[in-house]
Amino acid sequence: MKAWQFAAFGGPEQLELRNMERPSPGPGEALIRVSYCGVNPIDRSVLGGRFTWLSLPHTPGAEIVGTVEAVGPAVALAPPVGTPVAVAFRIFCGQCYYCQRGREEACIADPRGANAPVAFGVTAPGGYAEYVSVPAKNCLPLPAGVDPADACTAVVDGTTAWHLVERTRVAAGDRVLVVGATGGVGLYALQMARERGARVAALARGADKAQRLRDFGAELVLDHTSEDVVARVREWTDGRGVDVAIDPVGAATWETSLGALAPLGRYGTCGVLTGAEVELNLAPLYAQQREIVGSTGGTRAELSLTLDGLAARRLRAEVWRTYPFAEAPQALAALSTEGRFGKILLRVS
Repeated sequence: MKAWQFAAFGGPEQLELRNMERPSPGPGEALIRVSYCGVNPIDRSVLGGRFTWLSLPHTPGAEIVGTVEAVGPAVALAPPVGTPVAVAFRIFCGQCYYCQRGREEACIADPRGANAPVAFGVTAPGGYAEYVSVPAKNCLPLPAGVDPADACTAVVDGTTAWHLVERTRVAAGDRVLVVGATGGVGLYALQMARERGARVAALARGADKAQRLRDFGAELVLDHTSEDVVARVREWTDGRGVDVAIDPVGAATWETSLGALAPLGRYGTCGVLTGAEVELNLAPLYAQQREIVGSTGGTRAELSLTLDGLAARRLRAEVWRTYPFAEAPQALAALSTEGRFGKILLRVS
């Protein structure tokens, strides 16, 4: 089979297309013929050397949709060969305190999970390959009517957004600020907050995206390059601020998100794309009873709920561009394209 790997940290130019032996599924595993793999900022972080302990060469790619090609021994209740599946991207033991309580995203079996997602493409070979072996328990059959490309947008972005909206307890009547709203997580979070009855302000870059974000349910669209976001949010909420700030961006928008929060407000983060180090003043945190909520990935149940939302047309996937498998380096580089709106996919097979 063919797979994209890198043997040294750096940029997309480090990716090399290699001929490799096709993996064989081991006990409890299924072999997946990859149809689509999403291109995610975590791929860029992995390639860039964020996780220095990574064993090289390595195959990136956390967002995998494909078809069950074969099943290994000792597999119970695996989808039959030929079934189109989405692969839940978090790797979990199924036995620890958290897994036993349905909180597989908090699995503590792998100590690397303290500072990194234990996931395909990070701690295990990913989907920038024609075939990948995964635990059979991670394979979720696609609901009828869900396009595999759309399903691929749900594997990480949809599941992460669902988990973050759940963790921040978004409820009917809440005012919600979604930061980075034109990205994969942001677009799903916007829709999921609206589905819960919240009123949503979307923060993006560039006025040209305003109408498209309104089509996804944003009541207010803010451009952080040309206006005072905190002042506009205060005006929109009659001076109170938002109940929830959903911010997958990181350090660059930390002050804006906290500045927009109301008393009893919840700030939720699921990423550090622009850096992890921030300053926190504890005085307004306790005086206004605010919460800082961490959120990572999601569970198989949350992936299933997202896929069901796509099947029922309550949720909409947005694919910005699909690249052929031979152009994986170009697809990864395109993450930095000004004006990108939605998801980048690799069409593998």
